[in-house]
Amino acid sequence: MQDDGPRALVYRPGSLGDTLVALPAVADIRRRYPQHRLTLLTERDVPGSGRVSPWAVLEPTGWFDNVYFYDVRPSSLRQRLANVALALRLRRTGYDDIFSLAPPRNRKQLRTDSLIFRGVVGTGRYHAATEPWSDSNGKDAVDHEGLRLLRIVDPGATGAALEDFLLPLPAAEVERARQLLTGLGVRPGQFLVGVGPGSGRPTTTWPLDRFAAVGAALLHQFPDLVLVAIGSANDQSLCEQLCEAWGPRSHNLAGRFSVLGSAAVLERCATFIGNDSGVTHLAAMVGVPCVAIFSARNAPGHWDPLGRNHLVHQERPECAGCMLDVCVDEGNKCLVRIETGPVVHSAVTLIDRRNAAGLAP
Repeated sequence: MQDDGPRALVYRPGSLGDTLVALPAVADIRRRYPQHRLTLLTERDVPGSGRVSPWAVLEPTGWFDNVYFYDVRPSSLRQRLANVALALRLRRTGYDDIFSLAPPRNRKQLRTDSLIFRGVVGTGRYHAATEPWSDSNGKDAVDHEGLRLLRIVDPGATGAALEDFLLPLPAAEVERARQLLTGLGVRPGQFLVGVGPGSGRPTTTWPLDRFAAVGAALLHQFPDLVLVAIGSANDQSLCEQLCEAWGPRSHNLAGRFSVLGSAAVLERCATFIGNDSGVTHLAAMVGVPCVAIFSARNAPGHWDPLGRNHLVHQERPECAGCMLDVCVDEGNKCLVRIETGPVVHSAVTLIDRRNAAGLAP
C-alpha cells in the first residue's frame, strides 16, 4: 500500500433508484472517515441500456477520490481478463476498509462477496450485511432499503437518520434548470408539478391514461399550474404522449438533462407524481413531497421514497410479494386497482400543504 494515508473501497452497483437510496450510507462513510481516500467500485455502463451509472450521481458529490468500473457479465475474454486485472490492481493498492453496499443478498451471495473482497481484493476491515436478506415473502413490512444499507456503516442507525437527507445539487445545474424553465415561459408566479410515467419494469408502471387523467384534473383545478413530464431518454415517447394530451401548460423534459439537472428541475416542483422509479426517488432526495404509485411486487415499506410527507398508493392483493418483472397471469392487478381519484386527491393535498406553508413558487 502506498504511504499516503488510509484508503477505503466502496462497492455500489445498481440502477438510479438503488444508488439514490444508498446515498445516506455513502455520505456517512465520507463523514466517519474524513481522512480516507475513497474509491468507488461499480458497474461499467452498457450502451443503450438506459441505465444510469451510480457514478453519474456520485461523482458530482465530491465524496470520492477515484472510481473503477467492472463488467457485470463479461461476454469476451478481454472483458474477463480486464476484471481479473482490476481485482489484482485493487489488491496491490490495499484498502484499510472495504464497504459492500450491495443489494439484498442471499446466504450464497454473501459468501461469494466475502470471498471476493476478503480473499482477492484485500485484507482490510470488511463492512457488509451479516445476515441473508429475508423479506417475509413480501407479505410483511420490512426495514427500508436505505436503512439496511446505512446499518452496514452504522449498526445503531434508525429511520430518523434518513428523513432529512438531501442530495446536494451543483450550482451550475440549478442555474441551467432555471434558465430552461424561463425559456419555456414558466413565470415566477406559476408553480410546477412533476410527473414521471416511466419505470424500469412493466410490473411497476401505472397505466399511461391514468397519468393523463390525473394531470388533466390538476390543470383544471389549478389555473396557474404547469406540468413537467420528467424521465430518461427512454421515457421521451411516454412523456410526449402525456404532453399532447395536457396541452400548452405542459412540457416534456425527458432526456433533456443530466440526473442532477433533472433533480434541479424537480426541486422547483410543488409535488411529484410517479411510479416506483428512479425519478420518484430523485424527487424525494431533493425534498419534494411525492405521490408514489407502487405495485405490490416488493415488501411494503422496502422502497418507499426517502424523507417526509410522501403519500404512497399501493394495493396488496393475495399475490403481493411476487417480485415479478412482468405480470401475465394477474394482469398487473395490484396497479390496475389504484384509481385516479385517490391519486388526484393526494396531489391536491400536497399542493395545498405547500401553498399553506408558503413553499410553492
